[in-house]
Amino acid sequence: MRFSDARDAVRSIPDGSSVILPQGCSEPASFYQAFIAEVDRFRHLQLFSGLQFGDYSFLKRGLGENYSYATWHVGAPVQELISEGRGAYLPLRYADIPRWFDHPDVVVIHVSPPGPNGDLSLGVSVGVTRQLALNARLVIAEVSEGMPFTCGESTLAADQIDIFIEGHSAPVAYVGRSADPVSSKIAAFTTPLIPDGAWLQLGIGAVPDAILTQIESRDINIHSGMITDQVMRLLNRTTAKIVTAEVVGSEKLFRFVDKNPDVEVVPSTRSHDIRAIGALPRFVAINSALEVDLSGQVNSEMIGGVTMAGVGGSLDFMLGATLSPGGKSIIALPSTADGGARSRIVPFIASSAAVTIPRYCVDFVVTEYGVATLVGKSLTERARALTAIAHPAYREDLAETELTERK
Repeated sequence: MRFSDARDAVRSIPDGSSVILPQGCSEPASFYQAFIAEVDRFRHLQLFSGLQFGDYSFLKRGLGENYSYATWHVGAPVQELISEGRGAYLPLRYADIPRWFDHPDVVVIHVSPPGPNGDLSLGVSVGVTRQLALNARLVIAEVSEGMPFTCGESTLAADQIDIFIEGHSAPVAYVGRSADPVSSKIAAFTTPLIPDGAWLQLGIGAVPDAILTQIESRDINIHSGMITDQVMRLLNRTTAKIVTAEVVGSEKLFRFVDKNPDVEVVPSTRSHDIRAIGALPRFVAINSALEVDLSGQVNSEMIGGVTMAGVGGSLDFMLGATLSPGGKSIIALPSTADGGARSRIVPFIASSAAVTIPRYCVDFVVTEYGVATLVGKSLTERARALTAIAHPAYREDLAETELTERK
């Protein structure tokens, strides 16, 4: 394994190439610094990435002049950029990304030093990255001591990588919001829906963290797109099996997953495979949303015509739950947003928004005011159940909409 200078690695990228960058907490800082320094050599480069928990430093110079940028998940730092049209949003299901980028020109990865057999681990971010790297024409790997060597299906052989550069950065830490009364109430209504022996999928945020904190069962397992620091506490209380595509959390979590056989980090071809999920007994998918309408349709992408997130993998997990024996699909969310100024239970998904999850995939919706059971219910019964768990300030208007629709 011979190292190249990071700027030489950037110079090896032909102008006009499609370049896919790492996602999640995996940030190749040396490559990004070299890219900024060398950006003037490009005129037609195309950059792509998913959600990143860093500061998107590669966008600091040259966007629109030297390269374009598109993402399949709009993180907070790039929301304004996307809404202004200086970048593009790709509404792709997470599991479909390797198919849509079948043979990318260049894939940049952030890996651990070689293990005993010489393979390098993608560490905290395997997801779609491993398959993309296997299909790429050119793979540039930043090798950092700070990247953990994770178990599961996280490795690439050295001969599957074309250029190595030396890095010195650990994964970017993600600090979640502290528990709050609303999240705790939502978790208290949600956890009774999780049966003993369940396989559990959760997103990230205050509500999923509160749910993991409140789980008492000793035979809960995790099969998810992401895990956070709360899984360390879960493993202290249970004998859980954990399978994930991404590790998102603190430096303590990164150390915890290093060479830890209790945590398998795997490609999206396994983590988001609907048939594999459906084969797991009592699979419970718990996801959040921006809003839910009175029929049970879920919008996880846009508010007021502004893209705020992405399609992600929630639909894969919700569909998998419908196939699982004893499975359940749950949307858990606060009843309001913007400090109470906007209800998340709405009469209809706006025409300027998107239906991320169709109504027939949702069994339960949970807010801090209770549980609305949708499975097996008529549209009128769904509307009544959802109105009952909306914030009291909005129930009258929702009930009037519901009555008008029944007429």
